[in-house]
Amino acid sequence: MTTTSADLFPPDRRTNPRWVARGIGLLVLWAVWTFAIAAVLLLTGTAGKPSDGVVAVVAMLTALAPTWLVVRAARRRWALLAGSAVVLLALGLALGTLGGPSLARMTSVGASLPVATGAQLMTTSSVENGLCMQECSRVVHLYAVPDPGAAQAEVGVGLVADGWRAENAGGFCRDGFGVAFVDGADSAVVDPPAAPTGLELLSVVITDCGHI
Repeated sequence: MTTTSADLFPPDRRTNPRWVARGIGLLVLWAVWTFAIAAVLLLTGTAGKPSDGVVAVVAMLTALAPTWLVVRAARRRWALLAGSAVVLLALGLALGTLGGPSLARMTSVGASLPVATGAQLMTTSSVENGLCMQECSRVVHLYAVPDPGAAQAEVGVGLVADGWRAENAGGFCRDGFGVAFVDGADSAVVDPPAAPTGLELLSVVITDCGHI
């Protein structure tokens, strides 16, 4: 008896071109939906809020509705739906960490930070990077201070008193925002002014908590 490919792959189990087309269409839908959610988070200025992860996950899981319409006729529809839910959940979690706090919110936070005794504000600079991958947006307050070490310690005490959490890297975190100190002028400051006689420059950097 000779076994043919038709015996190994009965007609009802062969790959159906319509299923391939549906699968490709579903992946395209997921991609478009993912980019749409990322754009909303980044362009509305809400990026970096603690609720971002929840919003992104819920938004991505809504894509399960059209997914069910595609897989409901499949024999392993529940396994396919469960796998889709895992993928969409992972995408939502990734989107929730994509954006950092908006530049406007960083500016507002920076204006409320404690200032060291005798510090003179020389200039304020900012760099916007909404994607927050290797580097996030940041706002820099450049001060002239009598003693940078003493100024950092004084501001650090004030931050902790205001509810900021001290980090091992020497920075401080609260509500997704990070504060760090740089001796001298930070790279975000273009053409930094010279410090007055007897004073030294100290940069106070406000950015995303994960990038201090």
